[in-house]
Amino acid sequence: MKLKHSSFILIFISVLFSSCFKKEDPITLPIGTSTISSVFIGTEYEKDMYFDISTNTFQVKQSADWDIRFETTDAGYGIFLNNGNLIKARKIGVYGLTEKLASDSNYYKTNKELRDAPEGKADLSAIGDWRTYKSAAPDYLPGIYVIELNSENGVNKYKKLQVLNVNDTAFFVRITNYAETSGDTLIIPKDKTRNFTYYSFKNGGKIVSNEEPDKNGWDLVFTRYNHFFYGILPGNEPFPYRVSGVLSNPNKVSVARDSLVNFDKITAASIPDYTFSSDWNVIGYDWKSHAFGAAGNYTVNSHITYIIKDTDGDYYKLRFLDFYNNKGEKGYPKFEFSRIK
Repeated sequence: MKLKHSSFILIFISVLFSSCFKKEDPITLPIGTSTISSVFIGTEYEKDMYFDISTNTFQVKQSADWDIRFETTDAGYGIFLNNGNLIKARKIGVYGLTEKLASDSNYYKTNKELRDAPEGKADLSAIGDWRTYKSAAPDYLPGIYVIELNSENGVNKYKKLQVLNVNDTAFFVRITNYAETSGDTLIIPKDKTRNFTYYSFKNGGKIVSNEEPDKNGWDLVFTRYNHFFYGILPGNEPFPYRVSGVLSNPNKVSVARDSLVNFDKITAASIPDYTFSSDWNVIGYDWKSHAFGAAGNYTVNSHITYIIKDTDGDYYKLRFLDFYNNKGEKGYPKFEFSRIK
């Protein structure tokens, strides 16, 4: 086995990938061709940069346009927060909107703050397996979540979410303002061309179309998300911290990581040596580190190679080379990749 986990480094990283990138003419890379690419990720942290490795092209989306997203596979039940925008949830153990505690601002704060784990598993999200969050018999009412929006203030900052049901075509939810005691059922259709259907609470709430590219048209996304650090909080509770990194497409993409074998030595013959994972955060954020202080710079570890099985079933190797442009400006990650099978 040629895998080696990175040493745990407690650093607070404030890098995010944003801004525009001119999409190149699509090409299909032949085996053995090494390509060096870069993208300007900006300083405002407002973009999600979706990268298709086989065509070396990016698609840019607005991270701030959505708040929660719903899994779209036939059996999918997962609901995920936009943790890049510091959204969090609380599971308050209340089941009826008319109950006093459902609108008690002092009570909801006594409940634990929840955020999505970075691996991308539905049962490890802040919402978790909502199908088991119901009142006792005979009513079996769905439990209430309080969603806290970092981008809003006053009464618009808090929303209540009840997930009523899901089938292979849609979710059925109830979303209300915090003080409301009733609400209509909202149908969230499953857009099967995407991994998720996206929803925004802004302006009364709406489904956000085309927030994610076609699920077969990208492999990696440069974005913000929560990483969980352990050993900081009592009881080894996870400490969520927003980082900037690269997550993989949950649709057919899997990744392995090698920090022992030189990039040039990894070939198709190496593939059986690796264990691939479909966890979203195998590439993650720690291919770079920051030296804090007045003159602190970002350092890229080019000795880590990521072996990627893309949405087409082809294999690539990828490593990061730099985080600065030729003017010394940060926010320009540069990376090398090559198709190996």
